[in-house]
Amino acid sequence: MEFSLLSASYKNCAVEIREKLAVSDAVMAELIQFLKAKCGLAGVMVLSTCNRVEVYFEGDKASAKADAVEAALLEFLKAQIPVAQPFLRLNGREAINHVFRVTSSLESMVIGEPQITGQMKDFFHLSVEAKGPGFLLNQLMNKAFATAKRVRTETAISKFAVSISFAATELAKRIFDDLAEKTILIIGAGEMAELAAQHLVKAGCSHVQVANRTFSRAVELAEKFNGSAVRFESLEKHLESADIVISSTGAKGYVVDPEMVAKAMKRRKLKPMFLIDIAVPRDIAPGVNEVPNAYLYDIDDLQSVVDANLAERKKEAEKAQDLIIEELDKIDQWLATLEVVPTLKSFRESILDLANQELDKGLSQLGDLTQKQERVIRQMVNGLAYKVLHQPTVMLKQKAREGAENLDYVQALIELFALEPEQEQKPKKVLQLKSSS
Repeated sequence: MEFSLLSASYKNCAVEIREKLAVSDAVMAELIQFLKAKCGLAGVMVLSTCNRVEVYFEGDKASAKADAVEAALLEFLKAQIPVAQPFLRLNGREAINHVFRVTSSLESMVIGEPQITGQMKDFFHLSVEAKGPGFLLNQLMNKAFATAKRVRTETAISKFAVSISFAATELAKRIFDDLAEKTILIIGAGEMAELAAQHLVKAGCSHVQVANRTFSRAVELAEKFNGSAVRFESLEKHLESADIVISSTGAKGYVVDPEMVAKAMKRRKLKPMFLIDIAVPRDIAPGVNEVPNAYLYDIDDLQSVVDANLAERKKEAEKAQDLIIEELDKIDQWLATLEVVPTLKSFRESILDLANQELDKGLSQLGDLTQKQERVIRQMVNGLAYKVLHQPTVMLKQKAREGAENLDYVQALIELFALEPEQEQKPKKVLQLKSSS
C-alpha cells in the first residue's frame, strides 16, 4: 500500500491551467468514485482551491498509477491542457510531507494564513461523504490536522501581520492599550481603507465616521460599519473626535495638514491620534508627525512592517518544518509496523486456535465441572496464550520500526509457525467464557 499525490499549484502551474482543473463541490463525489474505479485505487481525496488542485490517492503500487490518475482526471473534467504534465508528482514520505506542509499553511502564498487548514478539513469531509479515503488516507489526514494544530500553537507563524490593512491594526494596538470605544475616521472610500477599518472594528473600535467628497458613497460605506457619514467640507471639525484616522483619497494634494491636526490635538487635550495614510500620492502631510502625540504612518512605513513580519514568519516556518519532521518520523514508524500486521494477525489467530483446540479437548475429558472451575481453566489457558503472543508481538513491531533489514524476523516467524499472512483468514473462535445457560 502506497500514498501518492498530484499537485497543480501557483508554484508550478499557471492560473489559466488551474482554472481548467478546478473541481466544483457538486461533482466531487462523482469524480472521487470515478478515479477509484478507473484507476483501481483504495482511497482518493481531491483538493480544489484558487491556488491549487491536488489529488491524494492510496493503493497497491499507487506511485505507478500517477499517469492513469492524471489521465482519468482530465477525462472526467473534459479538460484540454496545453502542457504535457501539469501536475507535480510526489510519493511516500515526500508526499506526506507536502500534505502536512499544505495543511499547516507552509505552502500558501501567504505563509501562515489560517484559511487553508479549514479548506483542507472541508474537502476531507467532502471526500469522506463520497466514501473516498481508505484506511491509510484517513489516518494521514487526521495526522495532518493534528500537526497543523501543533504548528499553530507551538510557533508564532500566524502572529505577524502580513497585509497592509492588518499591519495598520497591529500598529494601532501598540499605540493604544485598548481599542475598545475608539473612534475611526475614514477619509475617502478606498478598498484598502475599508479593509483596515474592518480589522480595527474587529479588534474593538466601536465608532466609525466616513468623510468622502461624494457624500452618497460616504453614507454607503458608513452603513457597513453601523457608523455615520460626515461632510468632507467639515473634516477639520471631525478630526477632534478621531482616535484613528485612515485616509485613502485620490486627491492631488494633502487633505490633512499639521495645522489641522495641531488644532484638533489641542481640543482633544493631546490624547493620542493614530493616522494611517494609505493613499498614493499621500493624503497627510509628513509634518503631522511633528505634532505632539500624533503618530503618522504612510504606505511605505506599513510595507516595511509587513516585510519585517514576513521575514519573521519565514523563521517560524523553519520551526514548523522541524515539527513536521518529528511527525513524519512517527508516521514512518507507524507505517513500518503496518507491514508486520498481517503476520502478527495470522500468528495471533494460529496460537489462539491451538489454545482453543486444546482447551476443548481438555474440557471434554474432565467431565462435569462447576462454572467456577471452568472459568479458572479458561482464564489459565487464555493467560498463557496471550503471554506467548506478547513478547514476539512487541519484538516484531520494534524490529519493524528499526528498519526493513529486520524483516527477516517476519519471515522466520512465518516459517516457524507455518503462517499464511497474505491470505484472507477465516474467522477464528476466540477464548471466551461460555454463557451459563
